[in-house]
Amino acid sequence: MHTRRLRLAQLALENMPFPLHQSRTVLDLHAADGATTQYLQYFMPYSTVFGLTADPPSPTLPACGQKYLAALPSGFRCDCVVALVEASQPLAPILNAVRTVNARWELILAPWQAAHSIDWQALGYQTHNEMTEEPDDGVIVVAVRDREAQHQTSAATPRVLIASPVRQKPAILQHFLEGLRRLDTTGLEIAYLFVDNNDDAQASQMLRAFKGQVSAPVHCLRLPVAEPYQRTEASHHWTESLIWRLAAIKDGMLHAALQHDYDYVFLVDSDLVLHPQTLRRMVSCQRDILAQVFWTVWSHDKPPLPNVWYADHYNLYRVRRKQTLERDEQVRRTEAFLSALAFYSGVYRVSGLGACTLISRRAIEAGVGFSELRGSLHTGEDRHLCLRAESLGLRLFADATLPPLHLYRESELLRVEGYWRLVESGMQGADLNRAMFELLLGRTLQAA
Repeated sequence: MHTRRLRLAQLALENMPFPLHQSRTVLDLHAADGATTQYLQYFMPYSTVFGLTADPPSPTLPACGQKYLAALPSGFRCDCVVALVEASQPLAPILNAVRTVNARWELILAPWQAAHSIDWQALGYQTHNEMTEEPDDGVIVVAVRDREAQHQTSAATPRVLIASPVRQKPAILQHFLEGLRRLDTTGLEIAYLFVDNNDDAQASQMLRAFKGQVSAPVHCLRLPVAEPYQRTEASHHWTESLIWRLAAIKDGMLHAALQHDYDYVFLVDSDLVLHPQTLRRMVSCQRDILAQVFWTVWSHDKPPLPNVWYADHYNLYRVRRKQTLERDEQVRRTEAFLSALAFYSGVYRVSGLGACTLISRRAIEAGVGFSELRGSLHTGEDRHLCLRAESLGLRLFADATLPPLHLYRESELLRVEGYWRLVESGMQGADLNRAMFELLLGRTLQAA
């Protein structure tokens, strides 16, 4: 089997619309030499995977329950039809073939170049982008359609609690609040919840004044500050005690959302300047956990990096367990991921996220939270949220369409005016990301 098809089959397994331990019937459309069928069957031992192939499967393939079909028999039905699309294959005939199969779920994986021009939402699919561990595979679009869920629509107005623990310098806080004031919340019912941890009286006063500047309800809870928080132009110093106190504060916000029947909590750090369409865009994605990607220059000799990652503490590339990569290969994979986020914008599946996160009621009811996971040595409450979510079967996504401006240090206040000019220009996606890099780096980027 071509190794690229194996990598696509791996992505298919990761994105199956049901747990792999369930007993299901799956059709591998265009199974080629049959190897992808065998691969899927091996990792779904209680299911039966059928491979549709015009040619006899390779005789060297181990038999582990898979079955091969030269044509679909009359009355054939399965739970899920899977289509792994090669770059050389036209997508339209494959979509038509998928639609003819009697199945509940459709799972299609296709190269971005072939898939990005299709209006997947109009066809009833949810889509996101993925990267394999081989950057040369490019960005892969994963499209999932649940034919049963299409008939389960709700006309209710989504209720969103915008929540932020605030311990911020007034000069930065004023721009965070201005971003909130500019949010377009058409079609949403919102309220604000601020936990005031400020050690600056002016910042606390700014939160209280915000109540009179917006029409939505604003709730402020003042909590005493007992420990200093050191911030410089070079770094922010988070102690263990500060981190886990913040985790408890965030969990309290999640609990408040449940108590007051909100559909989502939008947890946002107080040093971000949000794009006005951020909240509407994120809610429209209909994900249980979704972050908005933004870019930070952590040190002046490094490129901007995102608030999302692939693995462990902050791995920005895919790697197999126990796999050791040379430094050059790590850089190659990292650059491919960063380029994908920036210039092939859309929703990506990730393994870590934070700081600008929409969390659904369903996820909160399932048990997601920020408290410390005993036995995990990862630093940061957001990482423990992510590990807990994945363990509960909740997938993590990040949208790279409308990046906020991150005011990590006071010297970056000079960029605020430029950011609003970009917003007002109507830029989104790759164009906005490129312009953001130029704003953060203070120089023009060469065309790719």
